[in-house]
Amino acid sequence: MTSNKGRIIKSIGGFYYVLFNNSLITCRARGKFRNDKVTPLVGDIVTFDISSDNSGYITDIDKRKNKLLRPKVANIDYNIIVTSVKSPNFSSKLLDKSIILNENFHVNTIIILSKLDLLDEEELNKIENIKKYYRNIGYLIYTNSKEDISILKNILKNKFVSVSGQSGAGKSTFINNLSDRKLKLKTGEISFVLGRGKHTTRHIEFYNIDGFYIADTPGFSSLDISLLEKQDLKFLFREFKNFNCKFKLCNHINEPECELKKILKTNLENSYLKERYNNYKNIMDEIEKGRRRY
Repeated sequence: MTSNKGRIIKSIGGFYYVLFNNSLITCRARGKFRNDKVTPLVGDIVTFDISSDNSGYITDIDKRKNKLLRPKVANIDYNIIVTSVKSPNFSSKLLDKSIILNENFHVNTIIILSKLDLLDEEELNKIENIKKYYRNIGYLIYTNSKEDISILKNILKNKFVSVSGQSGAGKSTFINNLSDRKLKLKTGEISFVLGRGKHTTRHIEFYNIDGFYIADTPGFSSLDISLLEKQDLKFLFREFKNFNCKFKLCNHINEPECELKKILKTNLENSYLKERYNNYKNIMDEIEKGRRRY
């Protein structure tokens, strides 16, 4: 046997398809993974052996730089969050929930705002201020326009990404716009267009779309944050680390001499920071209520 290294890009029913030298090698995982309660994930960089009959066996998994739970993939360069600004209306809380889940798993975020053509001038100005805020705290945020899509294609070249978003946010339209092949996707039908069967719980795959690999995830109306610990939440709102509160581990809720709350009471009452802080408190409440149920 010869040992090689590649990346898992598809998983179906216990078989792993490893990308190696522009070919897919069908592999199974060695029994040691089951014994160690380790499951290879799509996106894993793996060492595998090829036998004389060209069947492969995964023997080792490199350390993951990150992983997501929805879809279950590893070593993502970006998770792209598609967020509608109208129909359904923009939800800052849902967006922030998506962002903090990325932060928790050490996954880089790209935000796509969709359906801007449905807004009036006043609404557009509000969204523009929101875009500026997220950019100022370090996030990549774009729209579904031709200009922004062109920028994104350069960013995503040779990258492995996942796309997520609320139901009806325009995720399939966004993916169509990314592809020069005019895939004409319907919601959740990336795999159907590529002739490989629709997603199931047993089928996760990266699809090669014009120079980058993409994993789709079904739309959602809510997000599960039960895995988060409330004491960690402040670290997932990245701008909060810039405030010099009296107590180093200030949770920005009931602690005295909290700089964040002081600023909110002064000249930033109408800024998007207040919106983010309200989302922070609401998410904190959700986590606490979830803990009390168990």
